[in-house]
Amino acid sequence: VLISEAQAALARERSPNEYRETVEACLETAQQMRRLTESLLELARLDAGQESLQRQPFNMAEMARTCADRLRSLADSRGVRIHCELETAEALGDADRITQVLTNLLTNAIQYNRDNGEVRVTTCAEKDAAIVTIADNGPGIPPQDLPHIFERFYRADKARVRSQGHSGLGLAIAKAIVEAHGGTLEVASQPGQGTTF
Repeated sequence: VLISEAQAALARERSPNEYRETVEACLETAQQMRRLTESLLELARLDAGQESLQRQPFNMAEMARTCADRLRSLADSRGVRIHCELETAEALGDADRITQVLTNLLTNAIQYNRDNGEVRVTTCAEKDAAIVTIADNGPGIPPQDLPHIFERFYRADKARVRSQGHSGLGLAIAKAIVEAHGGTLEVASQPGQGTTF
């Protein structure tokens, strides 16, 4: 994209506005490339066990509330309601990395939901674990895609995510972060009834 945009801009004289549009398109493409590169490097570090986790105690309920509050404007833009049922769930881990996981899962629950849908976020403590559940009532994930959603570059909705610049790495990174903490990330989905992580 960068090459073709630059070649087209240089093929003939253009107005300042046309040059500006070309530079903006190149900038957007370069930013997508940077995000992809950073994601690939992050996965490589997680795979190699080189990602340093700053383990500190935190309350998963407070973190989930903060993430939900930050994403309310995105939810509002789609008419999606976020409901939180948060019980105290003490955890030990890298709060920034867990925030990244929750933000990814909540963003997906909002973006892949139906208009005027609903997202439920719950937390609880169970034995020695903090449990977070993020459930939407969107269209669900087709059964043939479900076993693959944590694979790198896998995109169940190929047309939609490509147009939004998604690379298909978000869930792979989320799972790697959770596993680096000694946890598990699981999914259940029924077509037409929603998805739960």
